[in-house]
Amino acid sequence: MKRAAAADSFEGDDEIFVAKKSMLPTAWENDPAASLASLRHVFGEHGGVNMSIEASATFTVMEPETMRRMFTGELGPDRDFFIYSRHFNPTVLNLSRQMAALEGTEAAYCTASGMAAISSVMLQLCSSGGHVVASGTVYGGTHALLTHFLPRICNITTTFVDITDHEAVKNAIVERRTKVLFFESISNPALTVADIPELSKLAHDK
Repeated sequence: MKRAAAADSFEGDDEIFVAKKSMLPTAWENDPAASLASLRHVFGEHGGVNMSIEASATFTVMEPETMRRMFTGELGPDRDFFIYSRHFNPTVLNLSRQMAALEGTEAAYCTASGMAAISSVMLQLCSSGGHVVASGTVYGGTHALLTHFLPRICNITTTFVDITDHEAVKNAIVERRTKVLFFESISNPALTVADIPELSKLAHDK
């Protein structure tokens, strides 16, 4: 699996974000069952029809040369070589492959929490001096990340807008500086509903 170079969408509270635009055939995008059926099936450790849940934090490497190749990135999870569960383990990798298939994307990355997913996306897409346009009704932890941590530590600033006012969203986007338009499909706890197709079109146009 390739590491995410850009984020197309994510579900923060579901602890998963989906990365990269679809590279699957168009017909599969509307048929999650077909997408799942096309995946390589991973069997359990002893041949079970479902894969085993991997509870280990670290993994055995028998040869020093193999470890060198793993730490330089020559061998990785895409070839079933695992170093440490915080990076990848077989269970989480299999989940991410299935999520990518269901969402019709090239790759997905699973995290331990919604805030981990959101932070990963922000720090991947924004560098020092970057700018975010965000809904004013995002989850409190996300609001704190955008208003306190990112400006202070990373020099990344945020303009908050009424996400239902598309003209305000459009005006808040700064050309060549805004890297992320961030909102929740239904905000927590205000239940503001975002028009995802229209906002996505607006962002891509900009």
